[in-house]
Amino acid sequence: MEDFKLIAVKCRTCDSGLTVEMNDSIVYCSSCGNGWEIVNDELVPVDINFAKPLVQGQGELVYKGFWLVDAYVKILSRDSSGGWISSLFGGSNKTEGDVLFYVPAFWMQIESVKQIGVNFTTKNPVASPQKYNVKMTGFNFSKEDAKKIAEFIFLSIEAEKSDTVRNIQYDIKVKQYKVLGVPFYKQPNGKLRDAVLGIEVV
Repeated sequence: MEDFKLIAVKCRTCDSGLTVEMNDSIVYCSSCGNGWEIVNDELVPVDINFAKPLVQGQGELVYKGFWLVDAYVKILSRDSSGGWISSLFGGSNKTEGDVLFYVPAFWMQIESVKQIGVNFTTKNPVASPQKYNVKMTGFNFSKEDAKKIAEFIFLSIEAEKSDTVRNIQYDIKVKQYKVLGVPFYKQPNGKLRDAVLGIEVV
């Protein structure tokens, strides 16, 4: 992907310059800690929290955006062969419940989206997000994109179960969208490794 020229806009709270990359849908002011969603070229307030680095690593520490998609998921029917045990809803036989999807909102290969999205969603490793005055850019996907990616993550989780899924019908109702900055280490090979679970993405 080509590099794009950064455009500076002003924070509506403290009047500091904001760094906005091409296609960014969320911007964050590292001066006052306020976040903004870009809606029809206007800045709309959005609450942004950050995950604490838990894994030591080498390279520059950068924060990349995730949508936290708080949803109620109900499996209406599931045609499969073999045994099926669902742990997504906190019980072995439950077919519905609340799920917090961790949806990466920056560009990466689809296999990386699957790997980091599934692992973060099933492990929910950021129980207590915090406030940091740090830089965060590269928030490329909107809320509408996030819902579609959350469905992809859900289907990826179902596809990895021990049985063979022939057909599945489900309903996902989004209750709330939140924004989370996740710390990553920039690797010498150009890849990113997250500082929460240690997953490398391309």
